Amino acid sequence: MKPKKLKKLVSLLLSMTLLLGIAALSGASSYLLQSVGAADLTTDSGYVYTIDAIKTTAQITGYTGTAHTCTIPSDISGYKVTSLKAEAFKNKNTILSVTIPDTVTTIGSECFSGCTLLGTLNMGSGISSIGSKAFENCKILSTLDVPAATASIGSDAFYGCTSLSAVNVADGNLVYQSKDGILFDKLGTKLILYPAAHSGSTYNVSGVKQIEDYAFYGCKNLTTVETAASVTTLGKGVFKDCTALTSVALGGSLKKLEDSVFSGCKKLTSLKLPTTLVSIGESAFKGCTSIKNLTIPTGVTTVGADAFSDCTGLTTVTVTKDVTALSGAAFKGCTALSEFKVQDGGSFTVSKGVLYNKDGTRLVAYPAGNTAESFTVPDKVTAIGTYAFDSCKHLKKLIVPASVKTLAKPVIRNCTATVIYAEKSSAAQDYFKANTDGFAELKIGKDVLPGDINTDGVVDNADVILLRRYVAKWKDIQIDTDAADVNNDSAIDNADVILLRRYVAKWKNVTLK
Repeated sequence: MKPKKLKKLVSLLLSMTLLLGIAALSGASSYLLQSVGAADLTTDSGYVYTIDAIKTTAQITGYTGTAHTCTIPSDISGYKVTSLKAEAFKNKNTILSVTIPDTVTTIGSECFSGCTLLGTLNMGSGISSIGSKAFENCKILSTLDVPAATASIGSDAFYGCTSLSAVNVADGNLVYQSKDGILFDKLGTKLILYPAAHSGSTYNVSGVKQIEDYAFYGCKNLTTVETAASVTTLGKGVFKDCTALTSVALGGSLKKLEDSVFSGCKKLTSLKLPTTLVSIGESAFKGCTSIKNLTIPTGVTTVGADAFSDCTGLTTVTVTKDVTALSGAAFKGCTALSEFKVQDGGSFTVSKGVLYNKDGTRLVAYPAGNTAESFTVPDKVTAIGTYAFDSCKHLKKLIVPASVKTLAKPVIRNCTATVIYAEKSSAAQDYFKANTDGFAELKIGKDVLPGDINTDGVVDNADVILLRRYVAKWKDIQIDTDAADVNNDSAIDNADVILLRRYVAKWKNVTLK
């Protein structure tokens, strides 16, 4: 071949090689963008996935399928599936059964949350981490096998699994253990989960220092619980919605009952608390409808909002002398509560069953079950606390004097028959004009029941006695002077006493102004 032609041939071959190289590079770049780009990929069976940046593993990020049985693949297009992303299968109500391969190490938070028909779960041996609320509200899941490799179970991972009867931890697990289907840490110092459908009706917690949040949540068979002195910490909502629970005895040196700890325990009637207790958290006993009489334990200084709300069987409350922080919000919806009582020497006082602060200047709570149809806030009161009047089904008339300068929002709730009387240009008028919910009507001006000297809503001998003492100038006698002038002569004297006595004795043709 001539040198000239050979040179052309070599040049042509080089050009073709270069073009092929560019094409190959272009193709590789295109594949890389497709694999690692923003858009997820989907398999024919509906598993949505992504490939990691170095193209070695896959993560399941979602599921678009409708199959009742999900066998998650261990391999997708040659990439090993190692994790299930947070919320990947959330609220997939068609899924009845899930099998997770041994290649998967991580189940993300809320991954299967709300899969209410998920009844069978087969977790692969490689799972090391289960995220928070991963199986929340999987309501028919009955048993759970935790692999030996599992080193982390997030908070509330099985919250709301109301059919779960047993948790079984594989031998060799270095972090967790199970005893009789109950989940503990490896050392046995933390009780993590007592399955909601566990068959036991009584349980004694011993050797444990800490009971985790919602550990007994929704236990439907449990009636009696006792904790040993070793228990120093109860988490939030530990016994929430244990609807069969009737008796609890808490040993140990607990200082606080956490929020919602007994909320929804409708049958709870017997409760023994440690003497070390100083605080009762928010909603701690909310909806415990079988509690009839309550004495806040000695030593408790703080009672949280809603602590005893909706305890519809509660009739009396005794506030002990150690309590310093308490509001009407603690007793919202306690429709049978007829009176408060207090121990002497504390931060609160009581008058006619109504709870006030120590000097009587702040009205803390009016008992919802008080049968009086009328109530006049005493002139000494300058402030009314939040939820002071709640669910007062009998109260038809509430008189708020001009002495009240501060009203904590909301002052009143669910008092649908109550007409409020506020004086013109008073703080109460401004407040109830701006906040119109929770009562029937606002009227401006003072409404007086003639003869109701002690403002308890009725005219009886108690009023006669009080008026006689006032006229006789006994010390420290307080009356409603507008109600006392029963003959309307602008004076309060023996003539009023005589007329009131005759009225109470039901003399004929005797009327008050």
